[in-house]
Amino acid sequence: MEGKLIWWSPSPSWLMLSTLCLLLCAAQLQTSSATVAAAGTVPIPAGNVVPSAGVKLTSGKDEAMIDNGIIQLTLTNPGGFVRALKYQGVENVLETHEPDDFGGYFDVSWDHPGGEGKTEQVVGTKFTVITETEDQVELSFSSSWAASPKDLVPLNVDKRFIVQKGVSGFYWYVIVERLKGWPDVNMDQHRMVFRPKITMFKYMAVSDEIQKMMPAYKDRETGEKLAYPEAVLLTTAIEPEFKDQVDDKYQYSMEIKDHKLKGWISDDPKIGFWVISPSEEYIAGGPNKPELTCHCGPICLAMFTSVHYSGLDMVTEYRNGEPWKKVFGPVMVYLNSIVPSNDHAALWQDAKAQMEKEVQNWPYSFVASADYLPAAKRGSVSGQLLVDDKVLSPTPKEACTAYVGLALPGTTEVAFQFDVKGYQFWTQTDPKGNFVIKNVIPGDYNLYGWVPGVVGTFKHPNLITIQPGNEVKLGPVTYKAPRNGPTLWEIGIPDRSAAEFFVPDPDPKFVNKFFVDKPNEVKPGDCEPTTWQINFDLPDVCPTGNYTLQLALAGALETNTFVYVNDLNAKAPAFATERVGKDNAIARHGIHGIYWFFSACLPSNLFVKGKNSIFLRAARSGDFPFMGVMYDYIRLEAPPTQP
Repeated sequence: MEGKLIWWSPSPSWLMLSTLCLLLCAAQLQTSSATVAAAGTVPIPAGNVVPSAGVKLTSGKDEAMIDNGIIQLTLTNPGGFVRALKYQGVENVLETHEPDDFGGYFDVSWDHPGGEGKTEQVVGTKFTVITETEDQVELSFSSSWAASPKDLVPLNVDKRFIVQKGVSGFYWYVIVERLKGWPDVNMDQHRMVFRPKITMFKYMAVSDEIQKMMPAYKDRETGEKLAYPEAVLLTTAIEPEFKDQVDDKYQYSMEIKDHKLKGWISDDPKIGFWVISPSEEYIAGGPNKPELTCHCGPICLAMFTSVHYSGLDMVTEYRNGEPWKKVFGPVMVYLNSIVPSNDHAALWQDAKAQMEKEVQNWPYSFVASADYLPAAKRGSVSGQLLVDDKVLSPTPKEACTAYVGLALPGTTEVAFQFDVKGYQFWTQTDPKGNFVIKNVIPGDYNLYGWVPGVVGTFKHPNLITIQPGNEVKLGPVTYKAPRNGPTLWEIGIPDRSAAEFFVPDPDPKFVNKFFVDKPNEVKPGDCEPTTWQINFDLPDVCPTGNYTLQLALAGALETNTFVYVNDLNAKAPAFATERVGKDNAIARHGIHGIYWFFSACLPSNLFVKGKNSIFLRAARSGDFPFMGVMYDYIRLEAPPTQP
């Protein structure tokens, strides 16, 4: 019966006869279960036995089915859509309504320059068995653009699925390729989409903190759309607790570095459905880019590239016949059911343990494609990052917990934020500033970094070339932090976030009660442009040289920031940023989007002895209510001290 587990109720006499046997076997069963769980294969319900059968493939005219005795994965042939996923007696834990909606698919949002945008679910046209053994089956569902109608995205796409013996789930990766000379195209988004069964999965978990029952998608369909279509006021709700609350998929976004595990839980039967992304290397934008996770539907996402929290500042254009190739994934779809501790917390903790196992095993050794490189064909880079800020210390200091990463060569210190075409490899330094970036795909990279508590971004002056099996030992590298003079005052913490700045309270009519009184969520109210006045005293004014205002923005949308000193009505500002930002992070509940940094030189004749004011005015380019900036850090420096 779909969606139900059928239990046999034994008679009292059978229970009496079986009690002694159960007692005698209990120790052996516990030992067996513990051994299997430690191996990281299947979360064993108490008293159950792991199936020992190998992996079996059955393929027919319109579908291919892989069964390992734990899960049964059914894929359309040759389309490569996930039609069904059987687990724990449930025939399909996914929502499938053919021919338009499947339980799992890969899609691309794209357009020809000047053309209409579309989101295309990529359809395979060729089915190939790559590996078929008792231990593993790998299948390919590929499509060639040269042999396809030209109204499809100009990409060769190879969707690969892997099922292994004894593993409670499956792996999925996608190889995309543009050949040289192909037509110009914009590709804003690549992702995998999973649709757990609506009648089962109602509890969502995307982090230790964000776990909750979710409204039904029908509640959204009957609700009131607000300032942008993703935000809906639930005017009616199947479950009364959600009535008069706001649902918005962007409320559940997480930084990419925190994206490794997300999913849904069914309460009847108690099953967890999880998507595990064991690496960030194939996800665009760097470790701190916010990205979608799960949302009302139920929907679970594996995002690879997108313009979320970045806008078209991301380089999504492919021009002049530019070739491109990239492997997205593998990601793992993991299913669990833990008895007797069959509650939300137990399922989440078990999924976290599986995620950690997948991270430790990255890069995988079982992937068949030559385009996916195992550890032996990768390299590494090591070094020590130091920070040079002469005002704070006469000698460079170790950069503790700094983010250090390799990305495609770029022309600016923050180029990695806008890159979607290459791979990125990041780590954090230890307390002494030491770092090792392992398992890097061979190629040429720039080394980027930033240090919590230090303004600006580091970029190594030399190109870093990674070769298979080699470690590049950089030794100490020094980041010369932006600094012209001693600090007069500072506001905020230089950490690429606006979390410590004031956020207006929302209209009580438009809230999600789960997030009330939770930190780090921007809650747009009446979004009017304002002028911020900063008052301060100067005991003396240096008659020569320039004062410096170090201005770091945590996000922006089509806005200039004008800086005035002591005269808001001056004919021209003392400094003006360029119009920056397309990240739309304010509207999307983000506490940051794309990072921007400016050093403003302010002539000393603008200042006076005693009371002074600096005015920051945000000038929007239009009437969209969520245009504006989010500040990260502001510092006023005196002119450089003379030796």
